[in-house]
Parts: sequence; C-alpha cells; structure tokens
Amino acid sequence: MKKNKIPAGCDTFEDVLANKLKDPEFKKEWDALEPQFAMECALVELRMQCQETQKKLADKMATKQGYISRVESGAVSPTVNYIAKMADALNADAEIVFRPRGTKKVIRAILVKENKEKYQAL
Repeated sequence: MKKNKIPAGCDTFEDVLANKLKDPEFKKEWDALEPQFAMECALVELRMQCQETQKKLADKMATKQGYISRVESGAVSPTVNYIAKMADALNADAEIVFRPRGTKKVIRAILVKENKEKYQAL
C-alpha cells in the first residue's frame, strides 16, 4: 500500500492542499467536487447560524441525526427536495440561481419562500 507522504515544510491542511493542487490530475478532481463542497459548507453554516444541533434539526425534519451528518460531510448527496426541506426547517428561503455564461440574465428556481399567509395567523 502506497502511503501519502506530507511534503517537507507543509504542516497545515492549507499547505498540503496548495502543494497537491499543483498536480493537474488532483486539481481537476478537486475542482469537480467544488459545487458539492460549496453546498455542504452552506448547509453547515446555515445550521450553525441558526444555532441548531444536527439532532435538533433532524427532529424538526423527522429524520435521523446520522443522515444530517452524512449530508454535511458529503457522504450522501441530498436531493433538491431534501435541501428545500432542510432550509425550511432552518427558517430560511432557498433558491437555485442560473446565470447563462456570457449574459447578465438570471434564472431563478425558488425552492423555499416564506409563506406570508402561514405567518399572518401567528
């Protein structure tokens, strides 16, 4: 089994990553995962901003804490419906924005939007 050796002078994750990104094959694979990383980070940031634990969020969503953990770690890829459900449980609006390259046009897909009628009764 080949061991990955940390290059001399590299002692932080950022140092190791910067060194690995010099390898074109590694960089290509890393870049391919960037959208997944961005989604995971956004979901974790939203949950933490709402001061929710994975367990409390799972209870709100009628799911298991372990599944929330797997979504946040990238072990599973959530569906668009699951992302919308998670955003709603965190009292957040969610949308996907498409910007055709070379244009200023924006196309939005609203996943979750505050329902004013729902809150007027409160």
